[in-house]
Amino acid sequence: MANDDSQKIKELLEIIKHKIDMMDVSRTAQSAQLAMVRDQLSMMNGKFDEMSETLKDPDTGLKAINRRLDSNTAAVMELESTVKGYGDMYKINDSNIRKIEKRTEVLENNADIEPSPEFILAEGA
Repeated sequence: MANDDSQKIKELLEIIKHKIDMMDVSRTAQSAQLAMVRDQLSMMNGKFDEMSETLKDPDTGLKAINRRLDSNTAAVMELESTVKGYGDMYKINDSNIRKIEKRTEVLENNADIEPSPEFILAEGA
C-alpha cells in the first residue's frame, strides 16, 4: 500500500513537474516576445525622435512649412477670385450672346435669310 501511495505521489509529481516545465517554456517564449516588443518600441521611439527633430528644424520644419503656406495663401485666394470673376463674366457673355442670337434669328426669319452653319451657335450651358 505504501508503495502504491508513493507511486501515485510520484506520478502526481511528474504531472506537476511537466506542467511547471510547460509554464516555464511558455514564460520563456513570452519573455522573448516581450523583448522583441521592447526592441521595436525602442526603434519607434528613435524614429519619433528623428521626426520631432525634423519638424523643429527652422529651414524645413513645421514652422517653415507654415510660413510658405501663409505666403502662398493670399496668392491662391487672389487666383480663386480672378477665376470666379472670369466664370461670372463667361455666364454674362453667354447670356448676352443668346439674347443677340434670338434677335438675329427674328431678323433672319423676317428677311428669309438662311445663315451658314458656322454662324449658328452651339447649344451650351
